[in-house]
Amino acid sequence: MLKAAGAVLDEAATAAPPLLTDYLSLAGPDTFAPVTAGYSGEALLLAAARVGSTRLIDNVQLVLGGGG
Repeated sequence: MLKAAGAVLDEAATAAPPLLTDYLSLAGPDTFAPVTAGYSGEALLLAAARVGSTRLIDNVQLVLGGGG
């Protein structure tokens, strides 16, 4: 999941204007600690990026490993 999201952001870096990623993380919803490979359950995909002087911050709740 994180690799796929990173690939999308990498592609957006070639756009005009470019989207420059500050961070991208897959974290546990209670601790915000990064989840490990093979993690199953609820998680948050967290991202921050810049387009020009504007900083964009977003997150999305996911369920990994079919744990829902």
